Amino acid sequence: MRRFILVILAVVVAACTASGEEAPLFTMEEAVAIAQRDSIAAALADLTLEEARLAYMEVQANLILRPSVIAQQQGEDAWEAAQAARQLAELDLALQVEQAYYDVLRTDLSIDLAKRALEQAEAQLESTQVRHGLGMVSDVDLLAAQSQVATAQLEVNRAEASGATARMRFNRLLGRELDAPFRLVDEFAYEPVDMSLEEALTAALNTRIELKRARAAVALREKELMVNDNEYTPSLTIAKSRLALERAEAELREREIDIILEVRQNYQAVREGQERIPILETNLARAQETLRITGIRYEAGVITAIDLIDAQRAAFQAELQLIQGIFDYNIALARFYRSAGLEPR
Repeated sequence: MRRFILVILAVVVAACTASGEEAPLFTMEEAVAIAQRDSIAAALADLTLEEARLAYMEVQANLILRPSVIAQQQGEDAWEAAQAARQLAELDLALQVEQAYYDVLRTDLSIDLAKRALEQAEAQLESTQVRHGLGMVSDVDLLAAQSQVATAQLEVNRAEASGATARMRFNRLLGRELDAPFRLVDEFAYEPVDMSLEEALTAALNTRIELKRARAAVALREKELMVNDNEYTPSLTIAKSRLALERAEAELREREIDIILEVRQNYQAVREGQERIPILETNLARAQETLRITGIRYEAGVITAIDLIDAQRAAFQAELQLIQGIFDYNIALARFYRSAGLEPR
């Protein structure tokens, strides 16, 4: 069953330009597609691939004059490696865009929370000033209320600065002007996902492009050794071919271990996020209930304004931690799917 904690539906709105330009809407899928089409990173990856294609054509042309089985295999391997690198660059860019997308959603929620806290602090200060004028609260209470407003304003400034940075990073990834306006329509949510570590490991070992390339390197070295291992080839050349094969096999084993470790770490991060969020929910509910009771006691004159301010601050921090927890979970989930070579569910 799908359970949402915080949801944003077309409410993450950037300021329009002075000319009144309407901010475009982006889903996660659309943002990834735009980045893979228009970003500087994608353009550089395409240029690298084109350079590799020209080098491959040059190798093919040279083979006409000086045929060589090994040179042909090396040229083909280099071209396939370049194509694999382009695919990896595309996958990495998609992950970066997804992280940036969630970061914009997170910072916008943080801005909204900080502004609500500021409004609450200002209302509290106004009430405290009235009570102070009537001799109902001390100078210390008044100073505490004033300090709370100043602190809340700093939180707003900090949140807005983080939000502006997150938006610029998002635009940069998409190949847009840094200050270009936009709106995001996907949800910032917590959705528990059933995962199988065994399935993820199997998928990673079968589909990760890095492993395919490492296996291809082993096959190439095996072919080189097969060609060189004869009585007409110098023994030193044969020895070098054997060492090259051993190195390729060792690198393949190392890559397999690294990928298994990466999948396991990302799996654990997702599991920890799933366990942490219910705790953060409970903490927020408790902090909000404590604030409600504290407000009643303050109105009754049982406690001081400082006690109320402390409760308000605790509720603010609890909600901020929940927002961060949901962000961390979604990022961990994206990394898990990427490391396993699986499509997000």
